[in-house]
Amino acid sequence: MKFMLTSVLLATIAIASPAAEITVKGRVIWDTKLNGPIPKRAKLVANKDADVAAKDDDFYDEDWVIAPIGNGTTGSMRDCVVILTPTPAKGARISPKFKPEDISAVAMKAKQKDVVIDQPCCRFIPHCSGTIEGQKLIIKNSSTVPHNAKYVSSELEGNPLIPPGGEFTVPTPLPAMRSPISLSCSIHGWMKAYIYVFDHPYFYVTLKDGKFEIPNVPALEGKLNLVLRKPDGLFSGGVAGRLGITIDPAMAKDGVLDLGDVPFLAEIKK
Repeated sequence: MKFMLTSVLLATIAIASPAAEITVKGRVIWDTKLNGPIPKRAKLVANKDADVAAKDDDFYDEDWVIAPIGNGTTGSMRDCVVILTPTPAKGARISPKFKPEDISAVAMKAKQKDVVIDQPCCRFIPHCSGTIEGQKLIIKNSSTVPHNAKYVSSELEGNPLIPPGGEFTVPTPLPAMRSPISLSCSIHGWMKAYIYVFDHPYFYVTLKDGKFEIPNVPALEGKLNLVLRKPDGLFSGGVAGRLGITIDPAMAKDGVLDLGDVPFLAEIKK
């Protein structure tokens, strides 16, 4: 089942009575018919510690990481943040929160993982992460050169110097935020990473195959929305897509709602 999204990303599917909990799965893709050619990743240029950067076999821009599928008319999208929310009321400007009673304790426990980011060369790995509130952000430096790990968000800010072989733990447990934490290195200006922190477990950060699978999702009487975001915070479809699209839990088969290929609607700077 492939979604053909409108420019405002407000496609709504008929709703029926769903089961109490379902698994939502699919694959985030780049569709050349909607977005144009798949973006090419530019080789990064290290103006400092080039010998360390040269040890990285994936030293490329990570703004868009798209792997062509088949004949190249589509591609799988890495580092897409897939988020489920209750369907917002008409006229809402932001996505509503899940009620505490609708959140699965099993799903919350599965997401209770600290975010660990390493710098083995001159790039943050992973580029994009997600976790739930209350967890730790641990920044390691397994390279042979020092790094400044500058983290900035609406709630947290710091810029520790991390020596070779060292690590730094952000002293404050991570609070839930609507925008991601931005991580950069003051010494190596090309280095960037992003961390999303939620107050619920219904999210997934895609790997290179673009696939996602979110279990124990409350059906909420047929009212769920699917939101897609880039690591840097851009919504699929831009600002108009911030509320996502409405999906229908009643279409789940054996407790699984398979959305198939879901295209990310890009806004490419010309």
